[in-house]
Amino acid sequence: MSVELHPPRLDETADLAALANRYSGELYDERDESGESVKLWLTGPDLNPETDARVAVRGGELMGYADLGAHPDPKYWADLRVPPSEDDDVRILLLRWLEERASERVAGRAGGLLRCFAWSVDEAFNRLLEASGYELIRHSYRMQIEFGGDVPEPRWPEGIAVRPAAEGDFEAAYEANQESFEDSWEHTRDPFDEWSHWMTSYEGFDPSLWFLAEEGGELAGVCLCRLHEADERLGFVRVLGVRRPWRRRGLGRALLLHSFHEFLRRGTKGVGLGVDADSLTGADLLYEDVGMRIVRQSNIWDKPLS
Repeated sequence: MSVELHPPRLDETADLAALANRYSGELYDERDESGESVKLWLTGPDLNPETDARVAVRGGELMGYADLGAHPDPKYWADLRVPPSEDDDVRILLLRWLEERASERVAGRAGGLLRCFAWSVDEAFNRLLEASGYELIRHSYRMQIEFGGDVPEPRWPEGIAVRPAAEGDFEAAYEANQESFEDSWEHTRDPFDEWSHWMTSYEGFDPSLWFLAEEGGELAGVCLCRLHEADERLGFVRVLGVRRPWRRRGLGRALLLHSFHEFLRRGTKGVGLGVDADSLTGADLLYEDVGMRIVRQSNIWDKPLS
C-alpha cells in the first residue's frame, strides 16, 4: 500500500501528538508532545501548514510528520518525525519533500541550506541523512536533573532581587532573552510575535514560573520555565539568560537553583532543558555543576541547496 502526503489539519492534533509520542516512545520510552503542543506548531506565525508541512499516511494510519521553517531565509530548518519501526520509504518520501519544498523557497539564491535535527539514537534517520549528502556539523543536548535529595540554596549576587513575572513584563523578558543569547551559535533575533506565540500562547501558561532577576530597576537575567508539554511531573527551563553586564557573578546558577526549588515545591520529579554541546558561554558546564546530566543528544545535519 502506497504512502500519501497531505497538509496537517487542526482536527488531527490528537493523532499527531500520538504519532510524535510513538516516535519518542520507541527512542526513549518517553512522551514529548500533547494535542495542545501540536496545535502550537500548526498555528505559529512562522509556519504555513498548507504549504510547509506534511503528514505521511498509509491505509488511513499516520506514519510520519515533517515541517519546514526559515531560520532565517534562505536557511531552512526541518522537523521530521518517523517512528524507527516504520519502513525507510516513509522517511525518504518526507525528506525528499522537505528538500524539494526548501529548494522552491530558496529559488536558486546563494547561501541556501536545509538543516535537519536527528536524535542520536534514531539510527535510521541519521543513516538516511548521511547517505543523502548531509554533513554532521554539531550536537545539542537535553539535560535533566532528577530530584532525589537536597537542592543547594541559590546564592544571589549582592544587589540582586528576584521575582516572578507579571503580564507587563513580557516585552522586557523578550529583550533580555534576545540580548543574553547574542553570544550563542548562529543566533538570530526572533520577532516578538513569534517569540510570544511559542512562549506564552498555550493553555496552562503560568508567568509565576518566569523568574526575573533585577538590580536597581534593571533586568539582569531571566529564567523562563514551564511544566513539560506532555508530563507535568517534569519542569522545563525554556530560557536561562544573563545579560552581559551581570555575567560571571553566579547569577545564572542562582536563577537555575531558584527554579529547581520552585519546581520541587510544586511536587515535580525533576527539571530538564536544552543546550548547545559547544556552548560559547559554557552553559553545559554550569548545568553539570548543579547536578544535571545528559539524557539525549541531537545531531545537527546540513545540506547546501544552492
